[in-house]
Amino acid sequence: MSAELPPPYTALTKHPMLARTNHDESARFNFLTHLNRYLSGTLGPGNKLAYEKRVLPAFRAEHGRDPEHRYEIRDWMNQDPFHRMWSALKRNSMEMRQQNGRSTVLRQLDELDAQARQFNEHSGQLELDSKIEQPIYQTAVDIHCQPGGYHGEERPGDVSAGANYDVGIFATTGGALGGLNDGGGQAVVGWITKARPEWQPRRILDVGCTVGHNAVPIAAAYPDAEVIAIDTAGPRCAMARRARRGWGSRISSSSRPAARTCRAIPMAISTGCRPPCSCTSSRPNRCRACWPSATACSPPAA
Repeated sequence: MSAELPPPYTALTKHPMLARTNHDESARFNFLTHLNRYLSGTLGPGNKLAYEKRVLPAFRAEHGRDPEHRYEIRDWMNQDPFHRMWSALKRNSMEMRQQNGRSTVLRQLDELDAQARQFNEHSGQLELDSKIEQPIYQTAVDIHCQPGGYHGEERPGDVSAGANYDVGIFATTGGALGGLNDGGGQAVVGWITKARPEWQPRRILDVGCTVGHNAVPIAAAYPDAEVIAIDTAGPRCAMARRARRGWGSRISSSSRPAARTCRAIPMAISTGCRPPCSCTSSRPNRCRACWPSATACSPPAA
């Protein structure tokens, strides 16, 4: 059983822009890390049993057929007592995670904003479009219970949404992404290395980059490639550029190509979003967020 326990929150690598937690905040994240690991790993499979043993037979008995789409499955799963309990626990765990993450970030927001501003204003590696229209799937609901969504701000130009995402994703995922929270990027690199060892892309597009944690190992794996990281959420891009600067020099000291206008992007990856995603926006915020000389440009027209 001990091998299945998640690492403590203190195992999280502290890059320069990571919000600092006090004793109580770390303890709350530790609790949530264990709770989320338990809900996903131990209780989660119970949903499959609920569907196969109760929901599907009941649906077939009433309709004489299998469900045609996920909406029918959802409606019927929401009537199952086990799934309702599990869903309530997942919702409550996310609300607790947001409360702890936001309180942690907001008490030091002045310092975090100042750090981000100090670098971003002079780096030339961040592009934000204040006129960007957020997609409906971003504005229709507070994703992950983040008040105002990840594109929201407490005040103009702040990094609260990105900082909150960064400080709490370890707990949200039950510590499964590792100390750098870059497990998704590491998985992409592992798959490409095994399945497509001949690939040597010159440009890589990370769609929905959030705070840039997954693009770092990808950039490290392809030191001769330009890395373009885009997200519709400006606050996360602003957070990403400053935070990844502290990690980049540790991963590789390889020189990077000079910034240029991209005419083709042969390799596009996304570790967290599914269509519709950030790239469907007409003008996504673009940040050279994950590497000191990665370039910012638009993907080629379809």
